[in-house]
Amino acid sequence: MHELKLVIFDMDGLMFDTGRLAYRVYSKTAQKFDFELHPNVYYHLTGRNEAGFRETLKELYGHDLPTDTWRDFMTATKKEIIYSERRVYKKKGLLELLAFLKENGYLIALASSSKREIISFYLEIEEIPDCFDVIIAGDEVTQGKPHPEIFLKACEKLNIKPSKALVLEDSLAGIEAANRAVIPSFLIEDDLTDLPPIAGKYPLKMTLPVKKEKEFFPTQQFNDLLEVRDYLKKEN
Repeated sequence: MHELKLVIFDMDGLMFDTGRLAYRVYSKTAQKFDFELHPNVYYHLTGRNEAGFRETLKELYGHDLPTDTWRDFMTATKKEIIYSERRVYKKKGLLELLAFLKENGYLIALASSSKREIISFYLEIEEIPDCFDVIIAGDEVTQGKPHPEIFLKACEKLNIKPSKALVLEDSLAGIEAANRAVIPSFLIEDDLTDLPPIAGKYPLKMTLPVKKEKEFFPTQQFNDLLEVRDYLKKEN
């Protein structure tokens, strides 16, 4: 692999098992507002910042439907669940990978579309070691993923060339952002295909997944963060 100096982590769905929590919230609130839903909606939305999420909901269901009201209720419901349960559950291999990176002198960044207060809360409730050299939150950048700003900002803050960094992502929007930043990327995708669809009065206006030629690909793809640790061990 290239001369690696910096590893940049996404958070939701990559570090924590928030994909299933998100779909649980999507399902509960979709039934309330009568929207059709299936797991591919999650894949299409994940990784986007708040503005991008809301705009994509309008593209999916129509600009004349109450998608903003639905999104507001989603956010409130998710917050209520998380603050009640106080768990977001670490992904397999997270602590092992972080320990390996620290022990071997790599810089570590967290670059998430979530707000800083959410990032801080998740790190606190899951008792994640204080190992990040920089944290960039979604509300601290102008452009959300798939724009590369958040990853480039992490490199800039740590004075590392993008070619010497690596992005770890669970979303295709994040992989596109890494590609646009010319940063190698590993995809560790959530598998939510076993989760049930929801029928609704308001159907999707496009077929998902969108059938088009892919322009953006990860450098490598893995099943979990433990596999990433083992791969980097071999390359080290």
